Amino acid sequence: MSTEGQSIYTDGAYLSKTGGAWHLEDSPYKAGWILKMLARHPEFQPKTICEIGCGAGGILVELGKGLPAGNEYTGYEISPQAHEISLRHFGDTNVRFVLGSAFDDGQTYDLALVMDVVEHVEDCFAFLRETRKKARRTILHIPLDAHVSAILRGRNSWETVGHLHIFTMETALKTLEHSGYRVIDWFLTEGATSVPTGSIKTKLANVFRRPLNMLDPRLSARLLGGNSMMIFAE
Repeated sequence: MSTEGQSIYTDGAYLSKTGGAWHLEDSPYKAGWILKMLARHPEFQPKTICEIGCGAGGILVELGKGLPAGNEYTGYEISPQAHEISLRHFGDTNVRFVLGSAFDDGQTYDLALVMDVVEHVEDCFAFLRETRKKARRTILHIPLDAHVSAILRGRNSWETVGHLHIFTMETALKTLEHSGYRVIDWFLTEGATSVPTGSIKTKLANVFRRPLNMLDPRLSARLLGGNSMMIFAE
């Protein structure tokens, strides 16, 4: 796969965009969404779990607190800055952190996690096909950046959050299908209203998002955004 366009994740630029934390503060929420998905499918009990693009590693560490003891966790990350954060904060945990591509070592797992990564990858189809080979099943978290509010405001996700691709519910599912996956289950997450980060504009928009999410989450995702999809696939 082409690595063109990945320099912001290796030269420190993306670290600056995240305030030096690489979204570490969001880890408990994202781990909770993974645990929710796994709880919906008790027949699947993964023992070996990897995260592709693990960032600072917080999600895997949080999962280790909620899943059975003895599970094995591996986090792959191409950014030396994020890798350094993971070692500094979690070097003494049962998570193995690897600096480099997940597709270079030939290792396979029961479950692969791809949390807010697909939208950053230039050739997302090739990336998803390689990811599918990495594990029996995959859980993905994909933001839904294509909504009425964003389109009317002319929002540029490339420069604001580094997203090269924008998805709706339908295009996210079709992208996985086109890449060879079978979607088993999915649900919406309310990142803008549940994660304690965001600008003043986001917090103001949440005044309208919260009641609409309670009434009709899918309509809220189409109109106001702030939602992502948790997708369980094989």
